[in-house]
Amino acid sequence: MRQDKPFKPIVEELLERRAALEWLGKGAVLALSGKWLAACSLVDGDGDFTQTEPESTSSTGGQATVTLDTDPVDCDFPFSEGPNTDSVFGHWGERTVESEELLAQLGSWKLVVDGLVKTPLELTFDQLVRLPRTDMRADFHCVEGWTIADVPWNGVQVGDLLRLAEPLSQATHLTIHSIGGMYLESIPLQVAQEAQTLLAYGIGCHTIPKKHGFPARLVIPRKWAYKSAKYVTRLQVDDQQRIGYWEGWGYPYDADVSYKRLRA
Repeated sequence: MRQDKPFKPIVEELLERRAALEWLGKGAVLALSGKWLAACSLVDGDGDFTQTEPESTSSTGGQATVTLDTDPVDCDFPFSEGPNTDSVFGHWGERTVESEELLAQLGSWKLVVDGLVKTPLELTFDQLVRLPRTDMRADFHCVEGWTIADVPWNGVQVGDLLRLAEPLSQATHLTIHSIGGMYLESIPLQVAQEAQTLLAYGIGCHTIPKKHGFPARLVIPRKWAYKSAKYVTRLQVDDQQRIGYWEGWGYPYDADVSYKRLRA
């Protein structure tokens, strides 16, 4: 489910007036409205993505379980870590690289989208949550063998952020940086632009708990959870694949969830 708030005030805060007018002139508002906003991408049995209309937003028959919610929900996302009490957290393990020094930087957090882009962005948390929101239920698969079913994510499609920043023609990948530079991930730009790839700031209509990545984390349901970097502070549009934190420990770069792990 996409909740589309007025875009114009947000754009004017992010871009210089001339850049904003140019962006609007290119029809980007139209590109972020109507049927496109309601479209849902679902994984098929071969791992490819196909477009599906909203009334068919949940996949079945052994495909990845990912649903874009269709009922509007009013949520409040303050810049403070959310509770860790929802039932979804009951069996949710975590592997983290945070430190007290890293988390101390949360007070000055901003999201930067830069690199090989025409219009670099810098967003406060308040500006981020005012962008069109996607609510998505998706299974969260850990390579260690556990799965959390139907996590109710709230966030912004990474593709929307990239459309605002306008990647240059030579861009091929997105490098994801976490607070303090301790954690790095990399994904192909095509994966970053898929409708199911979120920069999540909420779970179940609350801001994400600190140990699960507050204030924002990447979510890629068809990839193993180690690709869903926590404490994201920078999205760098890149022209090359980079070795991430977990790849440095021998984990594969592609990280596609095996077909046997995708529940019916």
